[in-house]
Amino acid sequence: MPAAVQRLRRSLAAPGLPRAVAAYFSPDESFAGLSFTTLGSNPRDEVTADDLLAVSLLDIAWRPDAVRQLLGADAGTVSRLLAAISSDTDLWEATDEDIAAVDPLWDVLVRMPGVGTATASKLLARKRPRLCPVSDKVVIQAVGLPGWTWEALRCLLQDPRARAEIELLRPPTAASASLLRILDVAIWIRHGHSRAADHARRAAGMAPPEHGRPLRRVQAGPPIRVLAPAVVY
Repeated sequence: MPAAVQRLRRSLAAPGLPRAVAAYFSPDESFAGLSFTTLGSNPRDEVTADDLLAVSLLDIAWRPDAVRQLLGADAGTVSRLLAAISSDTDLWEATDEDIAAVDPLWDVLVRMPGVGTATASKLLARKRPRLCPVSDKVVIQAVGLPGWTWEALRCLLQDPRARAEIELLRPPTAASASLLRILDVAIWIRHGHSRAADHARRAAGMAPPEHGRPLRRVQAGPPIRVLAPAVVY
């Protein structure tokens, strides 16, 4: 765990990264930017159509039957489980119980049609931006500890020096974004293999990712069940 955390921390010190993060949050650019957080209505304990639209800005396509479940048949269950998750706790200050409270909603989400690890984590990041990190294949590969991604990010952020370094990446246009959101964007720019991530790096004069091609498949599962033995993600 410490080695993976230090490797990730070093990767976030890449020259040009602050400039690339600033471009990502610029309203003049074509990235999701702050819209992921601020778009439309975002009530604390309810998933709305605006939430689904915001998540779609992060390269997510919702299946119609999943939309109907989230906004219709399962809306009550989702709201009840969402209400049990803290909205004012940062990941680095979260207890094991705080993180375990995410598990029931995670299980409901990933049973919906077409909803996998990336989609579930991005919806949770929209609803609980201080506690729940995006954990798609880019983040999982960057951390390098499948099954322990959330715990590795929590370990990273528990170091005040690491938080200060990530804070230095924040441009004025992202003043209202959570530190987790800044970290997610930085990881995506530094390690993503998409054309958009490559464009962000090239515009900032950054080197390409150190890895080879991305993993073709990342095993899905809950973020990390700190209090339970069945960790698969």
